[in-house]
Amino acid sequence: MRLGNYIILFIISSIISLGCSSSAESWFEEAKARMKKGDLITAREAIEKALEKNPGYSEAYNLRGVINFQEKKIDEAILDYQKSVDLKPSNYLGQLNLAAAFMEKNAWKDAVNPIEKAIKIAPDSSAGYLQRGIIRAALHQIDLSKEDFKTSIKLNPKEINAFYNRGNLYFQEDKLDSAILDFERTISLNSEYGKSYYALGLSYYKKNNFEKSCLAFNQASKLNYPGAKDALKNLCK
Repeated sequence: MRLGNYIILFIISSIISLGCSSSAESWFEEAKARMKKGDLITAREAIEKALEKNPGYSEAYNLRGVINFQEKKIDEAILDYQKSVDLKPSNYLGQLNLAAAFMEKNAWKDAVNPIEKAIKIAPDSSAGYLQRGIIRAALHQIDLSKEDFKTSIKLNPKEINAFYNRGNLYFQEDKLDSAILDFERTISLNSEYGKSYYALGLSYYKKNNFEKSCLAFNQASKLNYPGAKDALKNLCK
């Protein structure tokens, strides 16, 4: 084969390769757009097209994992997230989502490795510390858990779930004043956060402040939080 022909073939091959990559990216973006519209069926079709075009597409496996997770196919989601991070260990969302999928199955010890990797990849992201805090709480590592929630809040002062989960830990330790502060903080961030009103009601009830307890239960009831109406009926007579 003449050198000129080889160069032409190489250029054509490169163009084809770029075309496939671009096509995979286009299908990936299409899948994300369809997910935003809540159309998981066509989003799955689009992400499958992306993976057909590029079987080594880490982000596409992660997105298919998200679709599976939303459809409650947790085992399939784990397989996709694992494939995503196997292809690209630095995929922060893949590691974070893999940990979340294990958490969904209460497989707390299995969640440790991916969440540690996620934090190492993105040490300035509040989400990683929030998840690790929840994992550590489930593993009864309470002090470490509270430190993670503190770090999460430091990185994102509006991290409502970090306040709520830390409040729960304080509640379990009967540190009710600290629990109340955290629950009230979540409510200041989101006035429709029903479970915080309910937790606040329980906290005030344990402090024998029945007036504030019932006000909190009443607000939780208005937001249709489970158990709030029963609390009003049984504790606020």
